[in-house]
Amino acid sequence: MSKDWNLNHIGLMVTNRNTVLNFFQTIGLGVSVGPQPLLPYEEGNGELTYFQKLEGDPITHKYKTGGAHNFRDGNSQIGDCQLEVYPMKPGPGMFISEYLEKKGPGINHIAFNTNNIIEDTEFLVSKGCELVFKATVNGETVENYLDTRRYGDLMISLRPPMGNWEKTWKENNLAHPLVSDWKFKGLGIAVSDLESASNYYRDLNFSETTSLLENKILNTKYQQFNIGGVLFELIEPLTTESIYQDSLKLRGDGVAEIIFAVKDLNIEVEKLQSKGINLMFPEDSINQNFVSFDTRGEGNLITRLIKEIE
Repeated sequence: MSKDWNLNHIGLMVTNRNTVLNFFQTIGLGVSVGPQPLLPYEEGNGELTYFQKLEGDPITHKYKTGGAHNFRDGNSQIGDCQLEVYPMKPGPGMFISEYLEKKGPGINHIAFNTNNIIEDTEFLVSKGCELVFKATVNGETVENYLDTRRYGDLMISLRPPMGNWEKTWKENNLAHPLVSDWKFKGLGIAVSDLESASNYYRDLNFSETTSLLENKILNTKYQQFNIGGVLFELIEPLTTESIYQDSLKLRGDGVAEIIFAVKDLNIEVEKLQSKGINLMFPEDSINQNFVSFDTRGEGNLITRLIKEIE
């Protein structure tokens, strides 16, 4: 599998898109930037065909693509990270709606651009990751969803390199005067079996960036992996008095937090606390160069900030 992946977005599944977007913007976390341009971003009249494997046969839909079309999602620009906020009614039928019915709002996928979408897809399929969604335009693959939920309950979406429309849209979002200078580092993923989860991502050819470690402030053991510059921090709680144990009890394995690097922790703490957002741990965690904020009000996400290494 190639390792030239670049983060496109992380996908937050919700039932109330506008409420979630408003929450993030009100607390100063993210800026609402509207729906993303529809794949494949270029003008044309090609057909977009996609399927999803459910209990039965794949389902195929066809419709015209073109410059004026958009997804039904909303997006929150949090620092240099695009958070896709996708609304869906919980229930059977599609993996997104089934996720919401089972777990409630949360991050269910992360999307990367790759120069080798066919080869990378074939590699993941060879590792037992089922292709559950495929989008093509005029026979060219523009997005594949791989079922990598075995440990951590997180799907991976692969896309080819961005087209000019999407590049321009993302550049405009980053230039918004209210967008912070936070740098997205990765995801904190609560797991009930760290050893098995680590072996799983190791088998998927993710780069192992740490050995197994312990965090005494958080009462956890964890291991970090990296793909496409994104940190996958697999976290198993050591005690019942843990936010990660709370997450596991409520929602099972899955993304519990988003992680960003900031230049000055004290300044960011002051900003978020002024918006009524509370620290989740004793303030001596600042001395350990990280803080965690309880931003679970909408979307079930904790926000962890770490001090940027100069």
